[in-house]
Order: sequence, then C-alpha cells, then structure tokens
Amino acid sequence: MMGGRTTGWGAKRWVAGLSAVVAVAAAAWATTAAAMEAGRGSVTEIATVQPATKQPPVGCSYRTSDGLHINTTVTKQVLLMYGSASDTISFSFRPTNKSEEIESVAITSYKRAIITSVSEAEQNVVGNVGGVPVTNMTFTIGFDGTVGETGYVVEVTTQEDTYTMEGAYEVGGFVLSVDDKIVSGEEKDGLQLGDVVSLASKPLTECSMKWKAFGSSSSDTPDVSTIEIAFKEQEGSTFLKEVEYADTCAVDGYVDSKLAEGCGVGFSPNGNAFAIKTSPYRCGYGQFFVHFTWPAIELNGEAFETVLIVKFDKSSPPPCVALANTVEVDARGGVVAVDMFNLLNPPQPSDVQKVILTYDGKSYDSDNGKSTLEQPDQRVVFPVSGGTSGETHEATIECAFEDRTIEATYLGGNVQVEVTGEASLAEIKDLPERDGKIIFAVLIEFDRYDPDNYTVTTHSKCLAGFIAMLGGDVDDYGLASVRRGSAIPEVLLYADDKEDYDAQVETLKADLDEESCKGQEAMDEPCSDVRFLESYVVASDGSGVSGDGSAVAAATGLATWSIALIAVLGALLVLLLVALALWAVYRRSAEQTESDYSTSGPLGVPDPDDLLYNESVVRDVYGRSNGAGPTAETAAARAREAELREEFPRPPSTSAASGRAETDDASSTYSGLMG
Repeated sequence: MMGGRTTGWGAKRWVAGLSAVVAVAAAAWATTAAAMEAGRGSVTEIATVQPATKQPPVGCSYRTSDGLHINTTVTKQVLLMYGSASDTISFSFRPTNKSEEIESVAITSYKRAIITSVSEAEQNVVGNVGGVPVTNMTFTIGFDGTVGETGYVVEVTTQEDTYTMEGAYEVGGFVLSVDDKIVSGEEKDGLQLGDVVSLASKPLTECSMKWKAFGSSSSDTPDVSTIEIAFKEQEGSTFLKEVEYADTCAVDGYVDSKLAEGCGVGFSPNGNAFAIKTSPYRCGYGQFFVHFTWPAIELNGEAFETVLIVKFDKSSPPPCVALANTVEVDARGGVVAVDMFNLLNPPQPSDVQKVILTYDGKSYDSDNGKSTLEQPDQRVVFPVSGGTSGETHEATIECAFEDRTIEATYLGGNVQVEVTGEASLAEIKDLPERDGKIIFAVLIEFDRYDPDNYTVTTHSKCLAGFIAMLGGDVDDYGLASVRRGSAIPEVLLYADDKEDYDAQVETLKADLDEESCKGQEAMDEPCSDVRFLESYVVASDGSGVSGDGSAVAAATGLATWSIALIAVLGALLVLLLVALALWAVYRRSAEQTESDYSTSGPLGVPDPDDLLYNESVVRDVYGRSNGAGPTAETAAARAREAELREEFPRPPSTSAASGRAETDDASSTYSGLMG
C-alpha cells in the first residue's frame, strides 16, 4: 500500500488563493514568450506583455502584490485539493470621466463546471487620477467542480460605457465521477454503494476519471502509476479490509475492465477510469476513505491530494461470515479452528457472545478465551469430542449476538470437519551431545492447546517456526517435555557458546513478540496465542547434566500452586494410611478375640476345653493355674474329693470366713481324709 495522508484531511480546505494559486508577479511579465511557452515562471500564459504602471489605466487593470497595475489577460493555476479550492480576482477600475458612476460589476463567460461560485464584488474607492475616482474591486472565486481550463470576463458597467477585462484559470488534479456526478472530494456525497449482501454478487464499481496536469493537453496520457493510494476508516486506526490491496498491486492495474486478484482498486493505464472492488460482506463502520496523492501534479512544491469516500447501506446488520475450509480433528477429540469475520462491533451493533459449531449431530460452543476475536479477522476455536476415523461432516455455524442468533454466511464454500483418526502426541526427544556445543531449553506457551492435544503435527509447526527464526533443521531440536498451563513445549536447542545462546534467545523473544508476530506466522498460529516464557542452559560441557543449576531448578520445578496441591494431597494420603493402620489393628484384635472366646461357654467366659485357652494358662507345681481350667489329673483328684464330701459331709459353719474357705478350696478341708 502506498503511503499518504491518513489523518487531518479535513483540516485543509486548501484555499487556493492563499498558497495554491500562482500569483501574478512583476518579474513574470518580463519573462520571454519562449520561457512562458516552456512552462517556466509563475504565470502560465500572458496574451500580450505590457509594462506595469503605478497609475491604473482607464478601464480595468489587475493589481499585483507590488501595487502595480497591468491591463492584459492573465492565466492563473489552481490545485483542486480534496475536491475544492478558492481564489480572489482583485483589480482596479478607472472610468474615462469622473462623472461616470458604476452601475454593475460581474464575472461572466466562464465554465460553470469548473468555476462553481462567484461572490459579489467588494468595492472600495481608494483615490483619484486627475479627479477621476479609482475603485478597487475583489471577487472570490470558488472551485468545487471538475478540473480543466476556463476563461472569464470581468465586466464593469457605467451609465456611459461597459469596461471589460479577460482572464483564465487552469485547474489541476483529477476528479472521479459516476453518472456524470463527481464523487471524489472531501465535501462530496462520496461513492454510494448498496448493502453488502447485494454487493457480494456485483462487487466492482467503475468511476470515470478526468485529470489535468499543468501545461498538458487533451492528447497527453498521464502517468497514473505514480499515484499513491492509502486507506483509512471513519474512526480508529485499523483498516477493516473493505477492499483488498497488497503492496504488490499495480496502481494502473485496471485493465480490460478487470482488477488483479487481491487488488481492490486501480486506475486504467490511459487515465480514463478508476475501479473499486469491495470485499464480500465487509462494510466496517459503514464508510471508509481512499486517499490519493499524485506527486506528478504539484504547485508551489505541494503535491495534489484528494479523497474518495466510499459509503455502504447499513440499514440492516451484515451477516457473520465463515471462510470455507476443511478442518481436521483427531478421532479422540481436540480443537477445531474456523476463520471468520463480522463478529464484532463494527460492523455489528454488538460483539458476538458465542459461536456454535454443529456437525455429526452434536453442537459445540466456542472457547472465546482461546479464540482470536480481533479486527479485522477473527479465528474461532471450538473444543470438540471425538468421532469415527475417516468420516467427513459438513458443519453449520451460528453466531449468537445480544439480540439475535443467525446462521453464518459461508464464503467460498462450506466448512467441512474431517476426522483423521487418533493423532500421535509429540514424543520426547533428547539432543545428542555435540563437541563444544551448549544445550539449552526454551519454554513456549501455546494458548490453543494443552498437553493432551499437543500432537506431532502441532509440534512440527512449532519446529517450523524455530527453523524460520533460528535456522537449522529438525535434527537440531529436541523436546524435553510438554508442560501444563495451556501447552508449554520445552524445546531443546544447541548453541556455540554463551554469546550465541544469548543471541538466539533474544531473537526468539523479538520474533515471538505479539507486535512482530514473525514466529507465530511461521507456526501458522495467531499472534496473541504464542509467547516466549523462559530459557535456561541444560548442559554447557557436553555432559548433558551441568549448567545453570538455579535456572534449571527454576525451570524444571513445579509451579507454586502445583507444590501446594501436592502437599495437600500428601497430607491426605498420610491420614488415610494412619486410618488404615488403626483399622487393621482393630480388625486383628477383633479376630483374635473371636478366636479365643468363640466356644460355647457363657458370654465373656472362656471355655476350659478351648485349646488356645488351655495352652495360654500358666500352672504351678501343684497343677494350679492362673484361673485356667484344670488338667486331667487335677480334674480326677477333684472328682475323688467330691465323692468323699458326699460320704463324710462337714457340719455347716457359722463363720463367713470358713464358708469362704470351704467354697474356695475343697482340697484343704479334706486334707486329713486324703492324707
């Protein structure tokens, strides 16, 4: 795109009478006719050269800036800047007789297509010559029409005579017209187009062009290739691509009623026409400006400039638009990105709230956080589920705005979703040792991905970006890991030394800056979705283990929130293990109790015949135990004692103590009988 003014166009009204009009100078009147024919000097043409006088002659005479007077035909040059200009015609009038009175003053015999307005004459009597009054008169001339040449006649009428004086103007520049109506210029109505839907079927509009270079004739051909073209919106600095115009487009590229692909404006080589081809469905704020600068036409060191205001019918909001494409998705799911525009304000009344992608009977809402919602183009990202490998589905897209939901208009065809099968994730790849080489790592964050869908294809795009920025080939790059926090590949690289390492890191930082976007473009990723995080030296001596320890620790350590989360999980795990241990001890105790006391004795009382019970008792030398049941020998002895008590019963005792003794130890009661 050629350079040119993009601001302040309305600040200049370009009063030609001040700077854009060639004034009549006394030096020019002395210029030779040959020099004037060659176009040199301030005055383009003088019909008859007469000496200037201090006293005004009889009739009308031009006043010069030096206060001199000349009675001849003078041609002035005017530059039609931004479609308009103005000038003043100043002259003195001296009648023949002092008795004559002025009845009327007029400018006549001019082309109204060029001179569009003439003011009333300002009259001021400034003195007399021999008693005859001298009146200074001034007209303001307006130029809001076309370019070209026109003559005029000054007429002053008295009651006795009519006095005349001739002059001419040469108005330089160019104008654009449609149906004989001038559309270029700051104060014109501009080029009125229809709504974007109807324009999509007939986007090209041709304007006729009329041009005038100073000193040129109608048979000349202008060099329109030197015209500079620029574009500007009604407000804001971002051009919303209502027309496409690449730097490689030829200014004179409108040939055979066609414009080249990607070139939205152009002049015909012969300077007869100008064409504009609007981009389908783009209308921006409703109007935009095409600014022209033509250095080949200049006056007093100032080049010609003008503007074409292009206007759209925005009585109805434009459609949201999806660009035709076939997008691939893994059979296990992932993300789908669709290029769109007309999702934001302008041209919509409000920004889109969400976009809905539907295919294979399922609908998915856009992830606006991972989408690129910027002017003039938007890339919308949809997290989607898996599908059957090998299938292709035609997708529909809906745009949900604040007050309506509409289906997208598809530009160039439909959007297809192709299920490609389970894609392999990027694999870890160590870099082999190389003599004299430093191995370092770089962490890059991709907003659109996470480690679960950072595939081989995505990593290949990442490496393509590195190769574009730093050179080399895929063998010069490794992959240590893909971390979480979106997808953060830890890319391994070689450097010759510390200086080379620093240089490569600075290159990556600069190229991955959002404003530069060089690296992102090489990776085919949005400028705002890829960023440089950090770098560190992995190995500085070829061993693969040495390097900047603190940097490695900082780079390989987990984030603070990850450490806190692990600490909490560890504490919960310890509590769980303690609880399991206590439960195990309790369970073991319960099982032992059930084994020891599970025989048929009374509840809580062990059965003397229980094997464990008998094995657990401790007996003294007399066969007595610590409360355990008797042995077989003891049982037999006690049975014998019972028989003896039946044969020889003991008289009842009145002593509570003796009763307890009898009850507690029968063997002592009958020891004499057994002895």
